[in-house]
Amino acid sequence: MTQWLVYLAVMADPDRTDVTPPLPGQNPPEPNPSGQDPSGDRPAPAFNLHGAIILMAGLCVGIHLMRTLVFDGQIDRWLIGNFAFFPIRYAPDYFQLDWPTLFSPFTHTLLHGDWVHLGFNMIWLVAFGAPVAYRLGWTRTIALWAITALGAVALHTALYFGDWVPLLGASGAVSGFLGAAARFGFRADRRNPRRGFAGPLLPPLASLRQRGVLAFILVWMAINYATGADLFGMAGGASIAWEAHIGGLLTGFFAIGWLDRHPPARRLA
Repeated sequence: MTQWLVYLAVMADPDRTDVTPPLPGQNPPEPNPSGQDPSGDRPAPAFNLHGAIILMAGLCVGIHLMRTLVFDGQIDRWLIGNFAFFPIRYAPDYFQLDWPTLFSPFTHTLLHGDWVHLGFNMIWLVAFGAPVAYRLGWTRTIALWAITALGAVALHTALYFGDWVPLLGASGAVSGFLGAAARFGFRADRRNPRRGFAGPLLPPLASLRQRGVLAFILVWMAINYATGADLFGMAGGASIAWEAHIGGLLTGFFAIGWLDRHPPARRLA
């Protein structure tokens, strides 16, 4: 995980973004060791997470704390039964229009199997979600979470229609933020993190031609498959819905074109 976050940081390095060089006779900008925002008098923030990301992470962590420290087994089973996603609910013999059927495609993202599951999802959410959220704003960020969660369960249901095994975890939605970030070539403005992805939204094929983007996605998919298929024997018997991750990634990759507030980049030749 650490290596991938380092790789992401390299891909988002400000040296790789378009920077206007100083004109002849001008001095380069002075370093800013004081931590002050060069555009104003406010100090640079210590934490650069958007409020929507804090909200979703807080809900995930808070609910897991309650499940592990407060709720007894009966309440926890009720939560899983009513808020986790079960493909069997949509089979003709079991379908009924009730709360779990309508809302579990979204509420399952707030439940996690254990602290490791939760921890990995929150790390990825912080890495990819923060710059996307600053780009989209509150409403569109929550919409992206919901849409990618729906895309994740849609692919999972198509492949496991009628299955009794519950699906839970934010992995599908978090993967959607990764897919959305790929449309910007993973280029966040690290000098001013609260600007998020300040560059243009790239067309799908153009974004995949950006240096490292396609390779990153392919390696990420391969790791998801290897982990989900337990090729290394590290799952400990747990079932990892890697297909839902792919569904969320693809949904976020295309849905960001509808949700982005900025005009798209011109199609590249």
